[in-house]
Amino acid sequence: MVHCLNATTGKALWTFATRARVESSPAIAAGRVYVGSNDGRFYVLDLAKGTKLWEFTAGGAISASPAIDQGRVIVGSHDGKLYCFGAA
Repeated sequence: MVHCLNATTGKALWTFATRARVESSPAIAAGRVYVGSNDGRFYVLDLAKGTKLWEFTAGGAISASPAIDQGRVIVGSHDGKLYCFGAA
């Protein structure tokens, strides 16, 4: 599960359930949360609501933390590939 907490109060704002354990640290940019899961999926969530905006299925677990730069999101997978999403 991915949990979003209020930084001041520690109160839970929302929770998003994946199909397996989440080991990566999420990355946040432009009102979106980017996070991989051991279910082999890379998720993009709405930061305010925790709803899924998009997902990508890789060939293996995604336990690496995503990196964001210049409008691109990069993450590695246990399938031995590095994935880049964003503007070409």
